[in-house]
Amino acid sequence: MCISFMGNVMKLMEHCRGCLRGLVEKVVALSKGDDGILSHCYSVIDSLWGEDRTPPEIANRLLGDIKEMTGIYDPYHSAKDREVGVARRSARELADTLPETLEGLLKLSALGNSMDFFIDSGYDTTGFEFTGEIDTIGAEFHSKGKDVLMFADNVGELFFDIKLIEYLERRGKIVSYAVKEHPAQNDLSMPDVDRFRFREVFPNIISTGSGEVGIRRKLMRGRIKDMWEGDAIVIAKGMANYETISEYGEERTVIHIMKVKCPTVAHAVGHGVGQYIAIIGGERDGCEKGLL
Repeated sequence: MCISFMGNVMKLMEHCRGCLRGLVEKVVALSKGDDGILSHCYSVIDSLWGEDRTPPEIANRLLGDIKEMTGIYDPYHSAKDREVGVARRSARELADTLPETLEGLLKLSALGNSMDFFIDSGYDTTGFEFTGEIDTIGAEFHSKGKDVLMFADNVGELFFDIKLIEYLERRGKIVSYAVKEHPAQNDLSMPDVDRFRFREVFPNIISTGSGEVGIRRKLMRGRIKDMWEGDAIVIAKGMANYETISEYGEERTVIHIMKVKCPTVAHAVGHGVGQYIAIIGGERDGCEKGLL
């Protein structure tokens, strides 16, 4: 039986303008930029604004321009120090409150997506609401091959994802945890992996090959491209991965785990702002193609 699933290709909504402006204000401040750089970024938002754009597409242009104009390679460097410390403690505490069932591990992984410095969020479980397609995700884990490609998001999330990774490994899966090659906001990147010695937490960490928020299809290379095009299980953490993958996600099934942090994504996934979700989208075996 085919089970229907929700979601739409992610495009700009008017709410995104304020969010993008807030992003550049924070990054320019962290990069010790001036008002001229800020004005340039506002102009870029206006010039690129259009119904055919996605929020990460504009964000990546803005982040690249700020980096080039200020010379600051990783404006979130100090903030990531704090996030990793908080995440390490919070994951340990929250893991003790959740059962090691698939549902419990998906909840823990979703809680790890709480942090985003551009909206001043944190690991707060007050009013925690979770919606998960547990049975369908479990069936995906059972039906696909041994490889698992997990696209990481924020720098501290590995502490929240490791129990789900271990759950998959106990079932004979080989998990590859894909992180950014270069810094992008507070996303986990290869320099962070070395700095925080994350291979001691989980050794099989690989690079996406880019320093962009989200995942562009045409930039997939090597092992990541092979797994995407093969029978691997694909898990994507966070909104930027959802926003970009929605552009081409009809190619295959993708499990999305995230906290819904803005009205634009809430509209696309059919869940409210502030909710934590683990949903499945893309083309399912035996079903017609659908949009994420």
